[in-house]
Amino acid sequence: MNKKLIVTAMGLALAAAMGAANADVKLYGQVDLSVNYDDPAANAGGDDDINMTSNQSAIGVKGSEDLGNGMSAFFKIEYQTDVASDRIDAQGNPTDADGWTGRDQYVGMKFERFGKLTFGTTSTAYKTPGGKIDMMYRTSLQSRAIGLQSGLHSGKGENGQGRSTSVIRYDSPSWAGFSLMGTYNLDAAKEDAGGNDDDTYSVGAQYKGGNFYAAASYIDTQASDPSDTSAAQFLAKYTWNDLEFHGIYELDGGLITAERAGTLNTAGTKGGAEDDGADIWSVGASYTIGNNVILADYGSASDSDGTDGIGNTADDVDDYDVWRIGAMHMMSKRTFVYTGYANNNADDRDDIKRFTIGVRHHF
Repeated sequence: MNKKLIVTAMGLALAAAMGAANADVKLYGQVDLSVNYDDPAANAGGDDDINMTSNQSAIGVKGSEDLGNGMSAFFKIEYQTDVASDRIDAQGNPTDADGWTGRDQYVGMKFERFGKLTFGTTSTAYKTPGGKIDMMYRTSLQSRAIGLQSGLHSGKGENGQGRSTSVIRYDSPSWAGFSLMGTYNLDAAKEDAGGNDDDTYSVGAQYKGGNFYAAASYIDTQASDPSDTSAAQFLAKYTWNDLEFHGIYELDGGLITAERAGTLNTAGTKGGAEDDGADIWSVGASYTIGNNVILADYGSASDSDGTDGIGNTADDVDDYDVWRIGAMHMMSKRTFVYTGYANNNADDRDDIKRFTIGVRHHF
């Protein structure tokens, strides 16, 4: 058995034992599996395909300790695994790839009047608000996976990805519903490829009052080359009885162009592009009927020309329209089933379609 897997299992078992003795330590997680019909399938040469997908199935431990005088310490260690095809590649062959990957992993201090300071790996201020308006968050039809939101809400790294590594994060207290948040990344290398000494930062503000939620956030990799290395977003959600309406607008400053060109996570990327303009917006609504929720969304993205951060022409950053419909049924407080369909249509390629049926259980 993989040594890292053994260590992880031992750590989780120890955490469970700690949780039994200390009410401030909790073992938690979720298992989400879906059967997806994709046309075209990304790994099937353009043909349609049916597969089972594990959607951010994860397990973790978290806890806190009261230090007195309005101070407390907290931590979180979370790992994600593929419970559908662990250690199997896209062609169905065994792989040596580690089946466990880290998600949020941090330690921090909370001060009653000052707010929270977090150190480790955690979401950027840009990513944090996005999941609050996505009814199908962490499913195979989540907004960031089908184009209703940008890929800056996903991934892990230090060049603008949704989960930032080696980061210091601050969250303010709430003042009459308003709060602030920010992250600053400590670059793992003094200089990235191309001679950049760049530390990504993000800032954001949010408001929650009554049935209304709104947020704005900004992220910048501070790279000296390329010239366009940022993005900003504005989003809102309003609930009226059983109806909920939401919308998001993302303004590209080079980071969305780089992400959509497929180069943001490429080795040597400095986290931006020599062009911008790949803005994305979407609106949606949901309706709750007893234990059931039905939802629909529509969005659009603009195109962008130019080059990415490592000199590749970003020709594939074309405009597109995308729509999604879905439904969920709550079996209990911890278990629900869902289904949905999404269609992403761009000018210079075939439609990308996905139909899904899934189940999730929280523990």
